[in-house]
Amino acid sequence: MKILIITYILSIFFISKNLFAIDTKADQAIVMDFDTSEILFEKNSNSKTPPASMTKIMTVYAAFDRLKNTDLSITNECIVSAKAYKMGGSRTFLEIDDKVSIDDLLKGIIIQSGNDASVALAECLAGTEEDFAQLMNVYAKRLGMNNTNFINSSGWPEDNHYSSVHDLAILSNAVIKEFPDLYLYFADKEFTYNDIKQPNRNKLLNSVQGADGLKTGFTKASGWGIAATAKREDRRITVVINGTNSSRSRMNESANLINWAFSQTSQKKLVDDGQVIVEADVWLGNKPRVNLVSSKKIISTLSFDQLQLIKSSIEYNKPLEAPIIKGKSYGKLLIEIDGKPNIEVELVANENIGSVNPIFRIFAGIKYLIFGTSLDD
Repeated sequence: MKILIITYILSIFFISKNLFAIDTKADQAIVMDFDTSEILFEKNSNSKTPPASMTKIMTVYAAFDRLKNTDLSITNECIVSAKAYKMGGSRTFLEIDDKVSIDDLLKGIIIQSGNDASVALAECLAGTEEDFAQLMNVYAKRLGMNNTNFINSSGWPEDNHYSSVHDLAILSNAVIKEFPDLYLYFADKEFTYNDIKQPNRNKLLNSVQGADGLKTGFTKASGWGIAATAKREDRRITVVINGTNSSRSRMNESANLINWAFSQTSQKKLVDDGQVIVEADVWLGNKPRVNLVSSKKIISTLSFDQLQLIKSSIEYNKPLEAPIIKGKSYGKLLIEIDGKPNIEVELVANENIGSVNPIFRIFAGIKYLIFGTSLDD
C-alpha cells in the first residue's frame, strides 16, 4: 500500500477582487467575525490599555448572568448609596437613598454610561464595589480575557485597571451569545431618568447599517474608544478600538472598520459535515470502493484575494484494506489559506465494508502479485 496525496485547488466560484489595505488611526483595534471568532484585522490588540467606560460591558455581563441564572429580576430595586450618588463623570442623575429598579440601572449604565448607576448596581449585587470587581475578574478569567484586570465597575481611572481591545471583543461577543434577549438593552437609543432624557452615547446606532451595540468609553489616559457590533443579514462583525483623539474620530474609525469587514471579507463554508471528499479503493472487501467523507463542517472568513486560490490536499492509504468501519478515520483533508493556520479535517468512511471470504482472499492475493490488480478490476 502507499499513501496517496492528491493536491488541487478549491474553486470558490467568486470573481477576483482586489483587497485594499485597511488601517486605522486608533492606537489599538480589532475586527472579529462573530460566528467564527476569526480576527480579520488587529493593531496592538493585546496591549493593556485603560478600558474607560467599556468596563461597563463587564458590569452588565455580571448582572445579566445573575438575571438569567438566579431569582434576580429586573423589577428588583437597589438603594443608591452616598458613594454612588457622588460619582463624577457621566451620570444617570440618581438621588441618594432612591430605590431604583435593576431595569433602570441597566439602562442608565448602557445608554447614559452612568458611573453612579454602575456603582449602585455593583453594591446592590455584591455588597461593595470592591467585591463586585473581584467577581468581574472571575468572569474575565472564565472568558479567557488574559490581559484584563478590573478595579471598579464604572471604568473610573485607577492604577492597575486595564484591559485590551481583544479581551473586550471576547467579552462583547459573550454578552451577545449568552444573553441574546437581554442584549436588546444595548440597542435602546435614549433613556429618561429623573426627568432628564439622554441619548445613547453610541452614535453608530444611528449611522451604521445593522449597528445594535455596545459601549463607548473615554478617559484622558485612554482616549476615545468603543466596542461596537453590527449585524447584516446572517452575519455579525464586532469591532473594538481605543486611543482615538476625538469622539468624531472614534465614530469614523469604528464605522470604517465595520463597513470594510462587511464589504471586503465574506464567510464561506469550505466543506460540509458528511460531504464526500474522495472515493477510495478497498482491498479485499465485499465492495470495491468506499466514500471518505468530511468529519466536520468548516466555515472560514476570508478576504476576496484569499478566495481566489485555496490549496488543498487529500492523504490516505491506497488501497484501503477491508474490513472498513463506518465513522472511522482513514485519511485527512488539508486546506491551506494564505495568512491563516492550516486546516486539517479527518476523513471517515461513510459505510461498513466487510472482508471477502478466505478463499477469495487467496485468489485475490495471487492475482495482485501476478498482475498488480485487485480481484474487482
